[in-house]
Amino acid sequence: MTAPLPSCSTPMRLAKVVLALTLIGCAREEAPAARVQSTPRASATATVPTPTLSGNTVASAAPTAASAAVSEPTRAPYDLTRDVEERKARAMAELGERISIQIVREVFVVIGPLGQVTGAARTAELAIDAYLNGRFTQAPTHAISVYLFPSAKPYEAYCKQHWKAPCISGFGFYTHGERQIVLNVGPGVGTLTHELVHPLFEQDFPEAPIWFEEGVASLYEGFGLGKKGEIRGVKNWRLPTLIAAINNPKLRERAQLDGLFGMKDETFRGDFESLNYATARYFCLWLEQRKLLWEFYRKWRENFKTDVTGEQSFLAVSRQSPSEANSAFMRWLRTL
Repeated sequence: MTAPLPSCSTPMRLAKVVLALTLIGCAREEAPAARVQSTPRASATATVPTPTLSGNTVASAAPTAASAAVSEPTRAPYDLTRDVEERKARAMAELGERISIQIVREVFVVIGPLGQVTGAARTAELAIDAYLNGRFTQAPTHAISVYLFPSAKPYEAYCKQHWKAPCISGFGFYTHGERQIVLNVGPGVGTLTHELVHPLFEQDFPEAPIWFEEGVASLYEGFGLGKKGEIRGVKNWRLPTLIAAINNPKLRERAQLDGLFGMKDETFRGDFESLNYATARYFCLWLEQRKLLWEFYRKWRENFKTDVTGEQSFLAVSRQSPSEANSAFMRWLRTL
């Protein structure tokens, strides 16, 4: 999908809607392409474009230090503090001064209506602490803006103001190029905990296919937080889609585990996207309840070059191939 083009923005006032944030997430389905990759994923160091040189060039087997300095790309060190301050200033320019901004774990710039950001920032902090506790290894190192809108109207208005186009999802999305999460949190705080997973994958396991990234992200759109550093998925609204499929002879095969492994990104986003989301989410919940999800994640991440589909990593941690595990997965689903 072509990413929305950036544009100049004008101030906009957010609707004053009281947003109830709880520690139990609840979100509805993302629209197709809820995660858009607008530019290649951010590198660890910002690169200044190489200047174009004009005039004659001097051929030399041993270039001088001065000529080498001119010909090589110039790399500017990334300044996190400056980036955070620029994002704060940009948000105020776009949305006006009647907003609240809090920084979570130094990189997440949480932006929303006055009096409404504290709860969201606290939920984000608890979730990120859990994600980085024995789950993801590397935290994002570059600033990420998190725009919270309390309902669909200001959410859609922001997309039209910022990109001159409608939001690509009714509930939320993450743009890799701008490192920006934009959320309609009216349906539930699970939209926030879902989208926070994407920049973590971007940093920690950038090669992961969309089906697995979205499986983990959607796992935590319906969640419970226990003691500090703990998070778990819970049964949510995606289950009926999956149960209906396994009871339908024409769709049952599409709900099988072996259909996930090797699934292309465009297939995941295709005609059966809702079912693919449900299958991937409940596969991750099944593994989590068996205490195998993050062992599988790490094994696959470490061996991705030789195990692109993840089948060998799954076999190593579960002692079964995906096709062999299908029957156990189906039995488990019927107990939920």
